[in-house]
Amino acid sequence: MDQWAFFDELKAGKVHNVYLFYGPEAYIRKSAVAALEKKTLMPGLESMNRTVMSAPSAQAVIENCETLPMMSDYRLIIVQDCALLAPGKARDEAQDSELLAAYLTRVPETTCLVFDAGEAVDKRKKLSKALLALPGAVSFDALDDAQLSRWIGQQLRPMGKKMDRAACEALAFTSGRDLTMLRGELEKLAAYTGDRDVITPEDIDRIATHTAECTVFAMVDALSAGKVRAAFELLGVLLCAGEQRIGILAMITRHYRQMMHLCAMQKDGLQQGQMAKALGMPPFALTRLSRQVGKRSYAVLKACVEQCVQADYDIKRGALREDAALDRLILTLAKS
Repeated sequence: MDQWAFFDELKAGKVHNVYLFYGPEAYIRKSAVAALEKKTLMPGLESMNRTVMSAPSAQAVIENCETLPMMSDYRLIIVQDCALLAPGKARDEAQDSELLAAYLTRVPETTCLVFDAGEAVDKRKKLSKALLALPGAVSFDALDDAQLSRWIGQQLRPMGKKMDRAACEALAFTSGRDLTMLRGELEKLAAYTGDRDVITPEDIDRIATHTAECTVFAMVDALSAGKVRAAFELLGVLLCAGEQRIGILAMITRHYRQMMHLCAMQKDGLQQGQMAKALGMPPFALTRLSRQVGKRSYAVLKACVEQCVQADYDIKRGALREDAALDRLILTLAKS
């Protein structure tokens, strides 16, 4: 089941004896563990009935599961960093996997066993297959645009704030889609707006943390307008943030390649939704990218990509230092 089905089940009072939590959305995985803890453990007795185990042996897991809870309906066992689920070979893997896989159907009714596997689960392994076959296997997938907007609204409600969909898209574009990061940004924006109950895209642009990708976007805006000084200032921002020049060059190359592909798709008459899906970006970012493409031809954008590739080649063959190659590229792109 997905994360939403898990929360619906929990709200309805249904608790499984064995869970597998996996997938890229770490913030909601953490929230799920906290919600399960609240549902299964008696207040004030949490420390007596909760055990968190890191990379345990199969026997250690079983022994903890067999321990009766103290004045509570459940004992919660959380297993983290389980090598039997992760890619790569684990010590005593065949024996431990066989032992745990066989035990899953015998977990006591008074135990809630959670394998918090993180993002990397090797679905070919014996224990993974056994857990994925159970009704408590929960996939925590990255949120799509609509889900992210709803999540932001839920987070803002207790703060007495709200954002429309355009502002939500602007925040995801500016600060990224990591929910732990976004939670901090929402708190910062709520404090910044004071008595105002609506957070606007202008607030986000002014106060939210800009990702490296967002800063590169702004740099290309500057280059498109021929603002060389502004482009170099943004380069300085990236360098001060710890980005390496070769990484910045890769982001610039990717950006111009997206512009080239977008130009080709516009020429072919594709719809906005089709282009957004093909490029893997939300409508908000696609609109900004379309403005950057402007009236440029496919040939001009292709030449920009070739200049980026040439700069990378010059660095790797030792013809130019990274700083010289990147500086020259920025000056060249500003004239395109």
